[in-house]
Amino acid sequence: MAPPLAGIRVLELGQMLAGPFCGMLLADLGAEVIKVESPTGDTARTFGPFVAGTSTYYRLLNRGKRGVSLDLKRPDERRVLDELLQRSDVLVENLRPGALARLGIPIDEIRRQHPRLVVVSISGFGQDGPLRDLPAYDLLVQAMSGLMCATGPVGGGPTRSAVSLGDLVPGLYGALGAVASLYDRERTGRGRHVDVAMLDSIVSLLESVAMRALHSDEPIEPLGNDHALSAPFGTYRTADGEIAIAIANDALFERFAATLGRSDWPRDRRFATDAERARHRVELRDEIEAALVDLSSEDAIKRLRESGIPAGPLLRVREALEQPHVLARRMVVAEEDGFRTLGSALKLDGGTTVPRRAPRLGEHQELIAEWLAEPPRH
Repeated sequence: MAPPLAGIRVLELGQMLAGPFCGMLLADLGAEVIKVESPTGDTARTFGPFVAGTSTYYRLLNRGKRGVSLDLKRPDERRVLDELLQRSDVLVENLRPGALARLGIPIDEIRRQHPRLVVVSISGFGQDGPLRDLPAYDLLVQAMSGLMCATGPVGGGPTRSAVSLGDLVPGLYGALGAVASLYDRERTGRGRHVDVAMLDSIVSLLESVAMRALHSDEPIEPLGNDHALSAPFGTYRTADGEIAIAIANDALFERFAATLGRSDWPRDRRFATDAERARHRVELRDEIEAALVDLSSEDAIKRLRESGIPAGPLLRVREALEQPHVLARRMVVAEEDGFRTLGSALKLDGGTTVPRRAPRLGEHQELIAEWLAEPPRH
């Protein structure tokens, strides 16, 4: 079967992470994504580590795309962009609001001239609001969203997520907005402007943290690996390390207690309900770790899993990528030239494709004439 976005053409004016990640997701789904870079190229090309002289960071985020180079400060090259827009279905851009207008191609004018075009704009703070014109990076939006102050060890300082959620999440939202707008276009004949802000995206993920802040007076502070609303829900020491245990209902806790030979725990008022266990998480941790003290991590996980308790090991990144299950799910794949990269989390009809490598700067410049020979799509 053809991939779901086969026949859809995406023009990407993407730099670094958020915009290119959005374009990568659409390419993974079968869209033809044309990455438009300046003559100096995407800054991501300078990020290591490098394989055969090429940035692995760039290769991941730009796999499966076509690559052309245009100097949008030149009127003749802006006209080429406009011709490409006439023959595209989606524009993805993650420039600062107003940047396209300063180049003489404001978004409102793009939409007026190309009414069927779906425009996805990803920026730090969105297309309106008092912070609209400020630059942003992942660190800033993680800090300004409250996420960092709710993350980290007990009594420790604010902690950034190890991966750039402030870029990746808006990239996901942008791809979702593009697909939804393409579906809507089938009904209305018109494209939409999808406005995605990095700050909005992280705020939207605050779930129980935000609900506690909005509807209670309790302090929102880092709890390490624990969950504020459930226990045991964290990492616990064993004889030779730590394991993760996640229990969020009373019936499962009873089974957990019986598995560890502590059927008395559910009768203890401190541990009788999920809410009480959360309030007494420190005392419960002491009890659990005392019960695990003679078990290796492997034996503890085996025993808990046999009883249907959600439990698993704490793995370093290389260990995680080498797990048989991760490999079986094709989450580490090789491109045509053997370059190892991350697979797609979307398994449509159980299948996955081998991604094409990312383009060299201006690699597909000769295809511009072929694209422009096509009739306009709008």
